[in-house]
Amino acid sequence: MPLRVRPPPHQARRHRGSRLRRRGLRPHLRPGHSVDGEPRDRGVALADWVTPRYDSGMYFNELVASYDRERRERDIFHDLMRYRVREILLVASLYDSFVLESDGALSEQIYGEFFKLNLTTAPRVSCAYTPESAMEMFGTGGYDMVILMAGLDFDTPLALATRMKSIWPDIPVLLLAMNNSSLAGLDSNRAECHDSIDRVFVWNGYSKLFVGMIKYVEDLRNVDNDTRVGMVRVVLLIEDSVRYYSRYLPLLYSVVMKQTQQLVEEERSIETYKILRMRGRPKVLLATSYEEAVSLYDRYEPYLLTVISDVRYGKEGLENPEAGFHFLAMTKERKPDLPVLIQSSEPDNRDKAYALGASFADKNSNTLARELGLFFQAQLGFGPFVFRNPEGEEISRARNMLEFSEQIRLIPPESLLFHAVRNHFSAWLMARGEVRFARIIRNYLPEDFAGPTELRDFVCRALDDLQRGKSRGVIPGIGVIAGDRGLARLGGGSVGGKGRGLAFIKSLIDNLAFPKAQTGVDIRLPYTAFIGIDEFERFMDQHGLWGFSWYAAPETEVRKAFLARPLDGELVSRLRAFLATTDKPLAVRSSGLFEDMLMVPFSGVYDTFIIPNADPDPERRLNQLCDAIRLIYASLYSESSRSYFDVAGYKIEEERMAVVVQELVGQRQGRWYYPLIAGTAQSYNYYPISYLKPDDGLCVAALGLGSYVVEGGEAHRFCPRYPKLDVVAPGRGAGGTQRWFYALDMERLDFDLSAGEEATLSRLDLSEAESDPGFAKVASTWSVDDDRLEPGVSARGPRIIDFAPVLKYEAFQFATVVEAALEVGAKSMGLPVEIEYAVSDGPDGIPVFYLLQIKPLIQNSDKVSVDLGDLVAGECLVASERCMGNGRVRGVYDIVYVDPARWNRAETEAIASEIAALNESLKAEGRHFALIGPGRWGTRDHWLGVPVSFAQISNAKAIVEADLPDFTVDSSLGSHFFHNVTAMNIGYFSAAYGSAASFVDWDALSRLPAVTRTAHCVHARSETEIDISMDGRQGQGVIRVSPIRLTPGEKSDTIVLQS
Repeated sequence: MPLRVRPPPHQARRHRGSRLRRRGLRPHLRPGHSVDGEPRDRGVALADWVTPRYDSGMYFNELVASYDRERRERDIFHDLMRYRVREILLVASLYDSFVLESDGALSEQIYGEFFKLNLTTAPRVSCAYTPESAMEMFGTGGYDMVILMAGLDFDTPLALATRMKSIWPDIPVLLLAMNNSSLAGLDSNRAECHDSIDRVFVWNGYSKLFVGMIKYVEDLRNVDNDTRVGMVRVVLLIEDSVRYYSRYLPLLYSVVMKQTQQLVEEERSIETYKILRMRGRPKVLLATSYEEAVSLYDRYEPYLLTVISDVRYGKEGLENPEAGFHFLAMTKERKPDLPVLIQSSEPDNRDKAYALGASFADKNSNTLARELGLFFQAQLGFGPFVFRNPEGEEISRARNMLEFSEQIRLIPPESLLFHAVRNHFSAWLMARGEVRFARIIRNYLPEDFAGPTELRDFVCRALDDLQRGKSRGVIPGIGVIAGDRGLARLGGGSVGGKGRGLAFIKSLIDNLAFPKAQTGVDIRLPYTAFIGIDEFERFMDQHGLWGFSWYAAPETEVRKAFLARPLDGELVSRLRAFLATTDKPLAVRSSGLFEDMLMVPFSGVYDTFIIPNADPDPERRLNQLCDAIRLIYASLYSESSRSYFDVAGYKIEEERMAVVVQELVGQRQGRWYYPLIAGTAQSYNYYPISYLKPDDGLCVAALGLGSYVVEGGEAHRFCPRYPKLDVVAPGRGAGGTQRWFYALDMERLDFDLSAGEEATLSRLDLSEAESDPGFAKVASTWSVDDDRLEPGVSARGPRIIDFAPVLKYEAFQFATVVEAALEVGAKSMGLPVEIEYAVSDGPDGIPVFYLLQIKPLIQNSDKVSVDLGDLVAGECLVASERCMGNGRVRGVYDIVYVDPARWNRAETEAIASEIAALNESLKAEGRHFALIGPGRWGTRDHWLGVPVSFAQISNAKAIVEADLPDFTVDSSLGSHFFHNVTAMNIGYFSAAYGSAASFVDWDALSRLPAVTRTAHCVHARSETEIDISMDGRQGQGVIRVSPIRLTPGEKSDTIVLQS
């Protein structure tokens, strides 16, 4: 449907509603134009509600454009109020100066008023006591404003003003009379005053006047820029009495500033944004005659917030007792909805003001400040929004945007129409600085819609888009939930590495229209809450637990100590409020400061806990969540964490722990809860096959919770760009497929999280998922008779989780979404990335792809060149064409390997214990070693390899995963263990069975002198140095006793270890 711009108001008011309905159109805007058809900032794209704008070939360009647009929106506030009064020259006699400072220094009075109004930059005042000294100081320049004090003698200050204007004509010069009596002497000098004085004020001992004078000058200088750049609102004050406007102007500024501060605080934005928003406060302009008022009105009509006018003032050179009403009539004709306040010392004018649709305030009232504040709240939208029925009775109130958005969905249709007809919605948004959205809503009347339902939908979509725009790329303030229920912050301070990645994901999703219309898949971030490191530090401080940084206590002791201490009371209250917003299972994840760093990612080092969040007792649910948080804090001081810190060269006392709480992705199937698909994906594939390129990426997918994949379980692998190409070895059949999966037991309400991460998880056979309606989308059936796979589960036979229905037959475009996410992530971060994801059906049945984590992927670089073709037979212990690492490792004489003759896949847990003991022995001697064994290292599935932890092999400088004739397993790529090994510059070698270029020479290993033999392992030591060389560019590497012939490249490097 083509987009159309509405006619200007004066052309469309009468007939546009029926025309829109007749054509079946909804209100919308032409891109790049305002509600009045004028060019506008492209940051508002409400037309996107009507017509999809996604171009699948512009992922990254669209993202950059969106970020630039959002940055411009925020940078607007930096461009406001560029002119500031910082230096003031006050010219007064010694006596007048003394009188001004009799109650305290003048500068202190100004600072005091600025402090009361939370203004951040107070000017400095310099005094001159004679015209000569004043001219000398003024001539040096550097002053932003001059105040000339006048008692009974006006000739001297006026003459001085004329001299000053001849030197610096652009510097504002204000005349300040001491009191009302002295103003009488000014009448005879009016003509000369107009030429040399910018404005006259009278002091009368009113210290607040100085702030009013300063803000008057600043607003006058900034109004053109601020209205043009930031669409800042304007308050027009019309008053010809020097006495009244000298009193009224500071009062008006005080009300405007305090009302703006209150609005900013109620919205609970981030602190920096609050400060910037204060710059967008309404500007106050002063006119003293009808003609001056009309001139200002004409110039700033699109930005006027209100007009506050006296009744009796000059018009056409003469005092006119009806001038204010004439001006009011003109404004009502041109802008009927513009709020106007008539203020007069003549009470008889009240009824006339009301008759013309204006509010009224008595100049002589003792409660003028309060009345002015009420006018701003009731008429200009600065107070809470009071929803009323057509009879004027209050229905409900909204104090902030969140409550307003909630109430607009609940109020009855007649209340919605009551406020829409009177433009109350747009006025309330206008007061909060949401000018563009206010103008969009203001531009339509109820008759432009088919009925109240369509009108309500239009307003709600505008509010939702507004809230999303404000939260894009921003982690909300403490206790704040984003407008789309995407993010919440429950504790202050940094959100840690994982938290930063999640916030970045949210920003990507918000700023990029992923191709849902084309792929049929929605992309989201699970509902996420952050607990910053401030809460961790408070917990450690309050309970004196910092000693664990230096004291390596057993894990059971650490966990017991942390569980025995309560979390801060305020945090517990926020957690309770958070749990009231969700009834889904929760994943409670660590987010240390060092997690997901570029070169030392700390992946999987700390704990993650999953809780059902299903107990009928809310307090038990709260206690389980608190236990999970405390145990994550404790995991910082675990044995595996300490080992990782030792290898990484970081100090554990420097680490701080944030926590991320996320709704668990998945659906409930009976007592089990799990996602349809979960896994990891990398934008760079280190081991491409066939015609694949490394940049085509690699995705690892499994049925059930993603713990299965990151722990090294046997999962399906495919290339997102070519999903129909099999990237596993042919002939594997049912032998290399997923046989079980992780699920959360929703009926296990009593559990002990201190038992470990799997306290709430169950390991289920694939047969448990057969009844899942989505199982047919991810499984195929192995036909033994035909020796082939049949997509789906209609046939009888072993089930193979190969995702053929979605990858090869596109039940939904899973691979397309993975490729899009990787492409955008890699280009946005400027280097290859790895993502964790999960897929589950949404409430409407549309598949939802959830991004759970994004982090940089360790990438090889060119350092040493290894040519496997030049190797002489019998020279190498290990050769690999699938190697990761950089350079040459020296100083290694020891090798620990699993004896293939004693290999038993049923005894891999015992093998892990033997290797751990050998590692500790070598670590005590300060000796590094190479580790060689069958299958995967670090897998949690002990049938696929040896389930060692990083702490158990921490002194290894190279690990080798080798196939045996009767035992072949895909490499560890994608697991947390693998990620940490490569990040620590530990060389990784893969030796596939049957490859001529990749092998382990088991006979040569057996000839090395053995230092120790265990039930399954051998610790051998060479008399000469063992050479470990890795070619990061080509992915090739060798391990041998005698030095290999190296071909140093331009970027050649060598890694030397000190034994």
